[in-house]
Amino acid sequence: MKNGSAFLAAMVCMINVSAAPTDALRRRAALQQQAASGPAAVPALLEGLKDENVVVRRTAARLLTRITPLPVNALATALTNSDGLVRRLAISTLVRTPELDPTPYLETALSDPSPALRLNATQRLAALSPRTPQVTALLARARQDRDNTVARTAAQALWTFHRSTKRLSERPDWDYEVRTVKTIPLPAEGWHFRVDPRAEGHLEKWFRPELDDSSWRTIAIEQAWQKAGVEYTGVSWYRRSVDLPAKPELNATEIRFEGVDESTWVWVNGVYVGDHDIGPDGWNEPFSIDVTAEIKWGATNQITVRAMSTQGNGGIWKPVSIQALK
Repeated sequence: MKNGSAFLAAMVCMINVSAAPTDALRRRAALQQQAASGPAAVPALLEGLKDENVVVRRTAARLLTRITPLPVNALATALTNSDGLVRRLAISTLVRTPELDPTPYLETALSDPSPALRLNATQRLAALSPRTPQVTALLARARQDRDNTVARTAAQALWTFHRSTKRLSERPDWDYEVRTVKTIPLPAEGWHFRVDPRAEGHLEKWFRPELDDSSWRTIAIEQAWQKAGVEYTGVSWYRRSVDLPAKPELNATEIRFEGVDESTWVWVNGVYVGDHDIGPDGWNEPFSIDVTAEIKWGATNQITVRAMSTQGNGGIWKPVSIQALK
């Protein structure tokens, strides 16, 4: 008797399991039929977005995107659906509709649990033109995202410093061998250092020569900042004034970094001169930046370096020098 009861229970369970997909297919087919009625189908499709079966929910979302005129409010509810594909369908449709302002929908997407959707929203915000204060604020929010790719994309979109000067060796009009005629090592000691966890130092113009950095920590370069007792991952700033001798005979001047972990942006005397930003792989690569127009020979020069590390050690961990080229 017990065996018979167990057999019947197993059969009932099998019937229920096999019936579930069939029921879902019926509900899906019913939505497809109702969608033919156009806007009148919106209430049913809204209910479909709540279906326990993910295929039914995705079908409802797709059908909503095909209705004319677009049921904006209905699609907006899909932005918080538990299924990522439903949310993606909704956001991509809403932001591509010309008559709609995409900003509020992209703002919602910035809180999406999926890093891929947050990245997509950040990329779309970065592409909006003209850039409104609201969009700038949203990009600033995305810059704090827990996903490094999202945060980096937002930071790049907000970066307003650009430099196109070529190094002497890269100039097409220079056919001669480039020689270093003088190398002036920058002191390892005496740099002023400050962490920038919100990555807003450039907005506050920490590169200004006249900035009072006396309250900043004093640190030595040619070591990771962790070696100096700074347990931190993110953006940090270095500042130092250096005295240079009289101008030698030269054709160009460069500032050379033997290694910064991992990305670098540089200002000389308050002028942005360039960057070395190739991601984590740049931590051990030497690089040089042309500073011919910015450097002041026979005078005091203010050097500011913004460094960013996204993993492990960070900072100016190898020597820095000024090089006169000919």
